[in-house]
Amino acid sequence: MKKKLAVLILFLSIGFTAIAQKDFNNYKYVIVPLKYDFLNEKDQYRLNTLTRHLFKQKGFVTFFDEEQFPEELNKDRCKALFANVEKGKSGLFATKVDITLKDCFGKEVFRTETGSSRKKDFKEAYVEAVREAFSSIEVMDYEYQPLEEKNEKDDDVIESAVDIVEVEAKEPEVKPSTESVDIESKDTTLYAQEKPYGYQVVDATPKVVMQLLNTSAQNVFLVKDKNAIVYKEDGFWYYSENNGELKEPKTLDIKF
Repeated sequence: MKKKLAVLILFLSIGFTAIAQKDFNNYKYVIVPLKYDFLNEKDQYRLNTLTRHLFKQKGFVTFFDEEQFPEELNKDRCKALFANVEKGKSGLFATKVDITLKDCFGKEVFRTETGSSRKKDFKEAYVEAVREAFSSIEVMDYEYQPLEEKNEKDDDVIESAVDIVEVEAKEPEVKPSTESVDIESKDTTLYAQEKPYGYQVVDATPKVVMQLLNTSAQNVFLVKDKNAIVYKEDGFWYYSENNGELKEPKTLDIKF
């Protein structure tokens, strides 16, 4: 658990997590869970359907987390905000809830004012409280404005850095692999070769298994074309991936 928390903190500290600070207008999608933690059943009291409906009315393209997503969202979950309804500290006569929005790294980017209801019927009370909480979002202006142009420029910078790399005489000629990063075996030794953008990591073949991009944080690298980082902790290197859900870090044997 401590290691997971440490990885999450590292994710939030590196440069590319600025996506979490984007304006609402830069997000196209909102993903709503089909079950809230404080309730026993999926879509109980139809609160999840209500939440999805409210975001849809606001202009977002909304999905339940168990639905099939469009191709662009499958490729990049960071185009979406992840909504949730949390039960507040309800008093003796009041039901209270908050609506939260998190980015693809799990960082909370917005929390509504607490919505409350004094209705005695649970269904009526939760529905009224959710609607009241959503009023914090309702008053905000929203019009989707994609950041494609900016992202393309960022990609060009990275690609340009890769293009100008010269193959050193002492290094074997290798080509980047289009396959998934092969890090399942702890016995596989990988070798990091320094490049202007960071490092390319090869196996004994040699084959490039991933490219590591420098960040402002010490011993923390972004994995090119992956929602992942490679970082050093307690003398060991780890690979941690986050595609909307933080996965268990995997130990790497990398020789720098």
